[in-house]
Amino acid sequence: MSKHKLIILRHGEGQWNKENRFCSWVDQKLNNDGLEEARNCGRQLKALNFEFDLVFTSILNRSIHTAWLILEELGQEWVPVESSWRLNERHYGALIGLNREKMALNHGEEQVRLWRRSYNVTPPPIEESHPYFHEIYSDRRYKVCDVPLDQLPRSESLKDVLERLL
Repeated sequence: MSKHKLIILRHGEGQWNKENRFCSWVDQKLNNDGLEEARNCGRQLKALNFEFDLVFTSILNRSIHTAWLILEELGQEWVPVESSWRLNERHYGALIGLNREKMALNHGEEQVRLWRRSYNVTPPPIEESHPYFHEIYSDRRYKVCDVPLDQLPRSESLKDVLERLL
């Protein structure tokens, strides 16, 4: 029986990560630090002689770009990359774009902790009036998913994310 390894990596840093904002499904690009993080990750994996047969990413540019940079550093640009919305990070709903520290001041640290860390508590859903609603839901990537656009999440608990992945 052949032996396989699953390597799970997070995308490099984007501007909203640096600003401690909920990024979620808004397609933020990598900043300069994030570009270097991805390249450095590739160099470290190369030093450990990692070889990949297949790479999976979310459909968010920051994840795809991170994967490409890592594969480039490894000299494995030929490895197939499969992208799926089901690998997107958690959908934080109405919290998208908001600063975590300011949220704690407005809603209390315990409530923000519950939204972020509890298994089955869902943040408030994103509404059509939210500044990033149309940026997300009018994006062509979500129109060609394996579920209808109106069935995509508007917010998710960690439990919801697991169900989406499995």
